[in-house]
Order: sequence, then C-alpha cells, then structure tokens
Amino acid sequence: MKSEPKTETAASLKETLDALRQRAQTLIAAIAAHAEARLAYEAALDALEDARARAVREGLEGRNEQARQAELLEKTREEEEAVRSARALYRVAEANLEMARVAWSLEKEALRALAVLVGEAFPEGVGSLRG
Repeated sequence: MKSEPKTETAASLKETLDALRQRAQTLIAAIAAHAEARLAYEAALDALEDARARAVREGLEGRNEQARQAELLEKTREEEEAVRSARALYRVAEANLEMARVAWSLEKEALRALAVLVGEAFPEGVGSLRG
C-alpha cells in the first residue's frame, strides 16, 4: 500500500516534467516565430519606404497635394498591403509569445509546488520514489 502514493507522486512528477518540456518547446517556437514575424514586418516597412522614395524620385504628376498623395498611395499599394499583413502576423506572434510565456511560468510554478510536496512527503529524498 505504501508504494501507491510513491507511484502516484512519481507519475505526477513525470507528467509535470513532460508538460514543462512541452511548454519549453512551445516557448522556443513562439520566440522563433516572433523573431521571424518582426523581421518580416521590418522588411515590409523598408520595402514600403523604398517604394515611396522611388515614386517620389520618378516624380508625381498630381497637380495638388491631394492628387500627389493619391498617386503615391496607388504606386505603393502592394507595399502598403504587405506592411498591413506583416503587422497583423507580428501582432499574432506577439500574442502567441505572451501566451507561451504565461504557460511556461505556470508550469514552472506547478513544478516548484510539486517539488515542495515531494520534499515534504519524502524527506529521505526523491530516490525513495523508485520503490
């Protein structure tokens, strides 16, 4: 009978460690996705800036400011759309990264709590869990 709590505790500890490993992998993936999204967003901003500069160098034909702005928007439409798309992906990546960080923190706290319980339940050491 005495080995059942040990077995349950060992299983719980293994489950928590597995969950922590999974959260770590998720966090690493979220960090990588966030970095990629940030780089894509920055590249889209650079491309937009280049397109605007190119349009200005090529000359805008509009007679007044409003017409020139409309022409500039027309010449940089694709780049504007790319920036909006990249910004949206970047925001999603930021949200996913934050969720992964929170999940990681919660899992670490669960592991700490479990470690305290294991220490209290088995003062002779974790080796006694082996039976």
